[in-house]
Amino acid sequence: MNDTFAIVYAGHGNPLLGDLIAHRCVAALPLAGRYRTIDVLLSNIAQSGVRDVGVIMQRNFQSLVEHIGSGDAWDLHSKRGGVALLTPFDQGLSTDIYRSFGDALMAKRYYCDRQHGKYCLLLASDMVYRADYNRMMERHLETGADITLLYSRELHLGVGDPTHLANLHIDDDGWVRGADFEPATLEGGCYNLGATIMTKELLLRLVENAAAEGRYNFVTDVIEPALSTHRVAAVEHKGYAGRLTTVKSYFDMTRDMLDPEVRDELFYAHGPVYTRVMDAPPVRYAKGCIVENSVFGNGCDVRGRVVGSVVFRGVSVETDADVENCVIMQDSRIGAGAYLRNAIIDKDVIVGEGARLVGTPDAQLVVRKGTIVE
Repeated sequence: MNDTFAIVYAGHGNPLLGDLIAHRCVAALPLAGRYRTIDVLLSNIAQSGVRDVGVIMQRNFQSLVEHIGSGDAWDLHSKRGGVALLTPFDQGLSTDIYRSFGDALMAKRYYCDRQHGKYCLLLASDMVYRADYNRMMERHLETGADITLLYSRELHLGVGDPTHLANLHIDDDGWVRGADFEPATLEGGCYNLGATIMTKELLLRLVENAAAEGRYNFVTDVIEPALSTHRVAAVEHKGYAGRLTTVKSYFDMTRDMLDPEVRDELFYAHGPVYTRVMDAPPVRYAKGCIVENSVFGNGCDVRGRVVGSVVFRGVSVETDADVENCVIMQDSRIGAGAYLRNAIIDKDVIVGEGARLVGTPDAQLVVRKGTIVE
């Protein structure tokens, strides 16, 4: 894919993520004890041979900027190309928060203009999956398609998730004939994974035509109208895929990491997932602690009971603390005798001795970053 550049839309995220995106965008959400969600996309991009990547940011992007840095963790740093962090309000082309991916592309069309690659790979950052985008490009070239989309029949969707997702209508020859945008169901479908390939020239023309009519949603206002005028092919992604739209979807995806088969597919079977290196000692399991079916980042100090949970770097769980079915993010401290069930503890939280934090499997309790719970 030497003739291809990528654009990742690191939008703020669905408002239903609540306090999880109060201090970060969806692309910077912690994942699997040591990663961020964007690490998976950037690893896919790098391992597919794409060397030029623009990351369009919307708001609450400081942690994402610090995490990506120069792109060296993904070998995406070079004198020519590499990662370009495209923050809002530059170039005098945008004066407000982007209304959608299409609006962001319109504001950043100068980035597309100066790219030497013929093709553009467009990616949404609220999806987590492993893919070799060369498969999409091969299909795109073999069929002579104008646009090629990636879809999944196995996308993990939460029960009662009210968010809309494009369900593609695909014929027996693999061409997209239509789409609907009703709330996603668990009954199956060909769900768009937010990965699209087309030429730079076509992208700019479609985006500018939509913007001229006051339409800015990339899927409903750019891709869907193109179905009647352009040849749109589809490539099926087989394997794990998850979407981050609600607190429960984040909780479920994070706890999916407890499944060895999911961990193998995401982090090993398709090549490693790279992330920003943060040196820390191994996890310390003190005498008398109880640990079952849990994932830990390095630098943790475990003295209590942790069951069915994902614990990120630098967390301490004190003596007699009882943690079950929880997600605990970086550098938080769980005090002695604390009792936690079905909770998401954000970064730098202090849970005091004997504190009791209880959510339910369908409505997790979220403790905002930096909170002190006494």
